[in-house]
Amino acid sequence: MSEQSILITGCNKRVGKDLAVHLLTRGFRIIGTVRELPADPVAGIDYHQVELTDQARVLAFVDTLKSSDTKLRGIIHNASQWLDDSAANMNTMYQLHVLAPYLINFGLAELVNQAPRCDVIHICDDTASRGSSNHVAYAATKSALLNMMLSFAKLYGTNARVNAISPGLLYLKEGESEEYARTTIAKARLAFEPGSEPIIKAVDYLLDAGYVTGSNLVVNGGRHLK
Repeated sequence: MSEQSILITGCNKRVGKDLAVHLLTRGFRIIGTVRELPADPVAGIDYHQVELTDQARVLAFVDTLKSSDTKLRGIIHNASQWLDDSAANMNTMYQLHVLAPYLINFGLAELVNQAPRCDVIHICDDTASRGSSNHVAYAATKSALLNMMLSFAKLYGTNARVNAISPGLLYLKEGESEEYARTTIAKARLAFEPGSEPIIKAVDYLLDAGYVTGSNLVVNGGRHLK
C-alpha cells in the first residue's frame, strides 16, 4: 500500500465508507474519522473516534496527525448531518459542516503545502447554490463550506488542488414512505437513487485531474432541469 494518506471525515457508513473502501483499492492509506467505532471495521482503515462538533477534539485530532509524520495526499470533508431547522440543529451543522473543516484545513496546512500533490475536497450539496425552503440551516452551512473551498484554493500553495462536489440525491432517507421516495426521485431528470457512485467517480476525477482547482463539480442528476 502507498504511504500516501487520504483523510476522510465520517467514513463509518454510506458514502464515506464506500469511498474509503474504493480508495483503499487504489492503493491509498485511509485515515477515517468516525463518531463511534464501527462494529465491523474495514481492514486497512485507520479509524479515529472524533466528535467533529467538539472543537477541542478536532484540534486534538489535528495535533495527532501533525505529530505522526503523515504523508498527506488528500482531505475529503465528507461528514454531514441533514437535520431539520432549529437553532440547536443550526449550531450542530455549523460546527460539523463549517468549523470542523475550517480547523482541519488550517491545522493541516503545513502537511498540505509540504506534499508534492494534495487534493482537498469539500463534499457540499446541490442546495448550497440554490437554497432550500425545507432545510434552510442545512443549505446555509453547506453554502458556507462551498465558499470556504474557494478561500483555501487561494490560501494553499499551487501544489494543492482544492475543489468541491455538490451532489443531489444519493440515498433516500431511511424509514420514509413510498410516496416520499417517488416524489424525491422524480425531482431529478435522471430519476433513480444513485447511491455512492457519483461521489466516487467525482473524487476519482479530481484526484487525477491536473488543471482543476477552485471548482464545484455538480452531480445532481439534472435536478436543475426539472
